[in-house]
Amino acid sequence: MQRRRRWWAPGVAALVLALAACGQAPRPKAASQVPRVPPIRVGVTPNAPPYVFVRGGELVGLEVDFARQLAQAGSRPVQVLEMDWEDLIPSLQSGRIDVVMSGLSVTRAREAAIRFADPYLQAGLLPMVRREDLESRRKPGNGFKCGAPIGVPQGTTAEKLVREKCPADATPYMNFRDAMDELRQRRIDTVVADAPIVVWAVSQNEADYAVLLEPLDREPLAWGVRRDDDATRDFLNTTLARWRTDGTRDRLLSRWVPYWRQLEARTATAPEAPR
Repeated sequence: MQRRRRWWAPGVAALVLALAACGQAPRPKAASQVPRVPPIRVGVTPNAPPYVFVRGGELVGLEVDFARQLAQAGSRPVQVLEMDWEDLIPSLQSGRIDVVMSGLSVTRAREAAIRFADPYLQAGLLPMVRREDLESRRKPGNGFKCGAPIGVPQGTTAEKLVREKCPADATPYMNFRDAMDELRQRRIDTVVADAPIVVWAVSQNEADYAVLLEPLDREPLAWGVRRDDDATRDFLNTTLARWRTDGTRDRLLSRWVPYWRQLEARTATAPEAPR
């Protein structure tokens, strides 16, 4: 059974105005007469810090904060549904959810299946290495190289890139945490994943891991909607544009993605992602 979490947009206080003619207040509508506003159903996979994860029994992360702000931005509540990564896009296509907010990279294959709102972050893939190996890996050509096992989260753009560049070395794992453990135990040589995931993980354990801040490609991150759902897409784009102006986007990115400004700047010169 899916776990559901809901945030309601702030309600508008009902103002009861005295009628000058008769001195009576209007009678409130019965509950059955008040139209029910359907929630915006958001799909997430809660195993990828800093996007979405569980801490202290509660969902937290960048996308969770975005969802909370989304509930405050419009007149509809937001309902968050937790599901497996591979179920996100099928659930969107079938109408079980309205938006995917789970660190989704924009790719040509995904664009054929769904539509994307405007990107909220220009990012890419980064390599993670053991801290003890950092100096040697900083040498030109050593940051990302074939010839040794490279861990990648299964079913992600990282797996696609590594399989294209080093097909014999790609070593997929069910999640990023498993790949990190294998790196620490020296069973693999490198881990490649989304830049926000890598920099967050390194910031939490700088004694064992290091990140090479040279994006391997350009991968904008955006929220996915159904191809025929113009209303939701327009709402997301309008809200994101306002967040860029009032600082909401920058504030949330700064909370969850260390070095995000440097990443966006360096991503501009990185090669385009395999699409």
